[in-house]
Amino acid sequence: MPRAPRCRAVRALLRDRYRQVLPLATFVRRLGPEDRRLVRRGDPVAFRALVAQCLVCVPWDAQPPPAAPSFRQVSCLKELVARVVQRLCERGARNVLAFGFALLDGARGGPPVAFTTSVRSYLPNTVTDTLRGSGAWGLLLRRVGDDVLTHLLARCALYLLVPPSCAYQVCGPPLYDLCTAAAARPTPRAGGTRTGLGLTRQAGNGGDGEAGGPRELPAKGARRRRGGVGGRPPPAKKPRHGLEPERGTEGQAPGAHLGRAPGRSDSDPRVMTPTRAAAEAKSQEGNAPSTRRPFPLVGGEGGVRSPSWRPSRPQGEPGPRAWAETKQFLYCSGSRERLRRSFLLCSLPPSLAGAQRLVETIFLGSKPRPPGLPRRTRRLPARYWRMRPLFRELLENHVRCPYGALLRAHCPLPAPTTPAVGARSGERPAATPEADAGSRRLVQLLRQHSSPWQVYGLLRACLHRLVPAGLWGSRHNERRFLRNVKKLLSLGKHGKLSPQELTWKMKVQDCAWLRGRPGARCVPAAEHRLREAVLARFLCWLMGAYVVEVLRAFFYVTETTFQKNRLFFFRKRVWSQLQSVGIRQHLERVQLRELSEADVRRLQEDRPALPTSKLRFVPKPSGLRPIVNMGDVVGAGKSHRDRKVQHLTSQVKTLFAVLNYERLRRPGLLGASVLGMDDIYRAWQAFVLPLRARGPVAPLYFVKVDVAGAYDALPQDRLAEVIANVIRPHENLYCVRQYAVVQRAARGHVRKSFKRHVSTFTDLQPYMRQFVERLQAAGSLRDAVVIEQSCSLNEAGGSLFKLFLRLVHNHVVRIGGRSYVQCQGVPQGSILSTLLCSFCYGDMENELFPGIQRDGVLLRFVDDFLLVTPHLPRAKAFLSYAGTSIRASLTFKQGFKPGRNMRRKLLAVLRLKCHGLLLDLQVNSLETVFTNVYKIFLLQAYRFHACVLQLPFNQPVGRNPSFFLRVISDTSSRCHALLRARNAGMSLGAKGASGPFPSEAAQWLCLHAFLLKLARHRVTYSCLLGALRTARARLCRRLPRATLAALEAAADPALTADFKTILD
Repeated sequence: MPRAPRCRAVRALLRDRYRQVLPLATFVRRLGPEDRRLVRRGDPVAFRALVAQCLVCVPWDAQPPPAAPSFRQVSCLKELVARVVQRLCERGARNVLAFGFALLDGARGGPPVAFTTSVRSYLPNTVTDTLRGSGAWGLLLRRVGDDVLTHLLARCALYLLVPPSCAYQVCGPPLYDLCTAAAARPTPRAGGTRTGLGLTRQAGNGGDGEAGGPRELPAKGARRRRGGVGGRPPPAKKPRHGLEPERGTEGQAPGAHLGRAPGRSDSDPRVMTPTRAAAEAKSQEGNAPSTRRPFPLVGGEGGVRSPSWRPSRPQGEPGPRAWAETKQFLYCSGSRERLRRSFLLCSLPPSLAGAQRLVETIFLGSKPRPPGLPRRTRRLPARYWRMRPLFRELLENHVRCPYGALLRAHCPLPAPTTPAVGARSGERPAATPEADAGSRRLVQLLRQHSSPWQVYGLLRACLHRLVPAGLWGSRHNERRFLRNVKKLLSLGKHGKLSPQELTWKMKVQDCAWLRGRPGARCVPAAEHRLREAVLARFLCWLMGAYVVEVLRAFFYVTETTFQKNRLFFFRKRVWSQLQSVGIRQHLERVQLRELSEADVRRLQEDRPALPTSKLRFVPKPSGLRPIVNMGDVVGAGKSHRDRKVQHLTSQVKTLFAVLNYERLRRPGLLGASVLGMDDIYRAWQAFVLPLRARGPVAPLYFVKVDVAGAYDALPQDRLAEVIANVIRPHENLYCVRQYAVVQRAARGHVRKSFKRHVSTFTDLQPYMRQFVERLQAAGSLRDAVVIEQSCSLNEAGGSLFKLFLRLVHNHVVRIGGRSYVQCQGVPQGSILSTLLCSFCYGDMENELFPGIQRDGVLLRFVDDFLLVTPHLPRAKAFLSYAGTSIRASLTFKQGFKPGRNMRRKLLAVLRLKCHGLLLDLQVNSLETVFTNVYKIFLLQAYRFHACVLQLPFNQPVGRNPSFFLRVISDTSSRCHALLRARNAGMSLGAKGASGPFPSEAAQWLCLHAFLLKLARHRVTYSCLLGALRTARARLCRRLPRATLAALEAAADPALTADFKTILD
């Protein structure tokens, strides 16, 4: 029998997601007598390969196989597969084998599939078709019989390995669904031990090295923490659920990667540490899915109902908490500056009854009922019953709080100014006096944003008036919460604030309202943990419900084009004026035709559905950039909107895939267009290498041109002609295969991607094995599982071109409650926009500039042209870092191990910056590469400082200096490894620090760059500077004098003057 492919990464991925993973021969051998052999002498090679490459995966909830299978064949293979498909369709089960099949209905009739009574095929399924007609699978049916093969196809998941390193799925629930629900799967009780609220999973005896569940042992070199392996909570001592309604659960989870946060130890019951807070989050969640709910859970838990196997929470124990995210208060439009009437505090009366409903909502997850509906009475535990007076006082404070006066005091609007203020009339001549006045007014309004400090002052004043002193417990707790409010405002667009950070250093003992019994002196550990959970629930609600609602009510929060992720706060009154000016300018610049009510009704009745874009603006230094979000459909009601939007999105993605296929097949259609750094590098290398080979290089002149309003200026009729030449609607017929790729990432995570592959009948790979082999040969696939979702063999170019025309000529934009049709240009924000712009400008280049690249090179990135030639006058272009902020543009997921995530983020960004365009010694001189590497390291030092400032719990560098020194050392070694990869076949260094670019040279440049940046923040990095200087001095003694002189020249401060303007 042929040897099975190794495919270690695929096998490890499957073992993490299934209860058992067995070779097919092993699975069959366990079902029958030991002397029964699946593979026999004289079997065909195809059957032997099938048995060797097939893996049987048993899901966690799978039914057991037949107790005494007969191994007798009754049906033919086609009949058996059809019967299994019909059962799957009748059950409504998601199974790869049944993709493309559905039950017959009145609206979609037609003849049923052979050997079925009520199943139709609406899309080809190449995997199922291959299985039904395969001789190897037919022989397998004769060997194992109907019962066993039916169980394999309907109850298990089968995968076929494709050497050298991949596999594709034949049947079973799609693997990408199992990856989503992996954290929520039940664990078997047999052989397991009780652990907290869940059960530890015991590795199964797989045999042949294939079976088993996820490994429970820690990684090599990881420290074992007291309280369990892998961060699981230790078993509670004598767990008794339901006997004491206010008893908590014990638990402990690992803290941050950089060590424990500063503060009191865990033995002090007064202070909440991040480790203890993480344990609370872990113990509260149990085995729930790891997906995060929107923050806060005001009005109930929401989301998917808990599965039946999840243990119930003891009465009186607060529910799980979520993360606070800045995206919850972004882009809240409207001109009225006031709290919503539906806001919880506004809808409750300031009475004991209102306080009781508020307590139930915050701590017990009750949903607030609309007024008028009968409310079911609920008896509160004694702990929460005694909280009612405090929360009644909170409601009374909310009624008395003068929000408008506080807003005017802390975020005042500037006094009206004359039109000449801030006009900058000398910078650019105005077209008309009206346009000039509008531009000046726009610049004035853009400068009227409120600073984060002003917004913090408003929130601090509101919290001071709202929250009674008894709820804070002490001034210390109030100050801690206000610091977190300040941090939330300083986070970027993708910032998050974890519950552990909210509860860090909060003194639970100061809050008398948390006590279960008044006057109790001795506090058991379980009672203290329950108090921590109750306090954390209140803090999460206060941050996520109240603070977020105040921001949503009074401010429009948005990012900008010049500070990337940094948030700007505009009062809604200011933003309303800004939006009015932006809409007026957009209507003047883009030809929009307003639709009447009759036109809107006609578009609603047309089929297929039309896209609708919602317009929003992003501030620029001197204007607004219009961004459209194509996330709606004209005429789609709420009940059918999601389905129509998904259908339209699928069609647009298919059109995008076809255009990309034609781009790759006929590169000349794009002209000089480049779509990224790799394209720029290839074009520049093809220009420079022959130029150097011819001898002395003549002076080169660079001409840079930027097309203003590139997307809005495209003529739609000419664009239609260009795309008609690309697609050729009357000739081409495309085959589109939709598939998913699942790969195992670092630390046990899973990476999923959903793709489309386009081909014609001349290059079609009809079978999945051939398709996966082709992807691996092309180098785009490795260590992955491929799941085919659908395969369409008759995508006509004519239908795709009609879809394109509808998208361009009938693009509806909603602005201020009115509907418009765009008559010129393409919407900026669609996935098609960049490609359509590149096709159109490529056609223009081919017609207008046929010989412009003679002795030179022309590069164009969408609408930015760069011409390099020895025949044109000199033109100067520069790239400056002035006014940027690294901290505002770099974010990383902190999680429970922020140090590890910080290192991973820094190395990932470093890999992107170490491009061959900058490091290739065939294209650049050695001195240029020295300078480029030094600039890369200097930028990396700025990123390093930005990440340190974002570490949670105020982690000081001095607490774990070896970790930060190791990050700097890894930066140097990783950069030199990328340098060697970009110059493969060239010797860069040897022993004794010799060679053109030894590793010691990279270390010196790295240390010098980090010292230059970190020395400006001596208080923060005092514990690192000495070690870095000592290492640099040691390298100076090892490096040759000539190399050291070249390195010092590359690190000349005059070459990095632009870095001084970075704000961080």
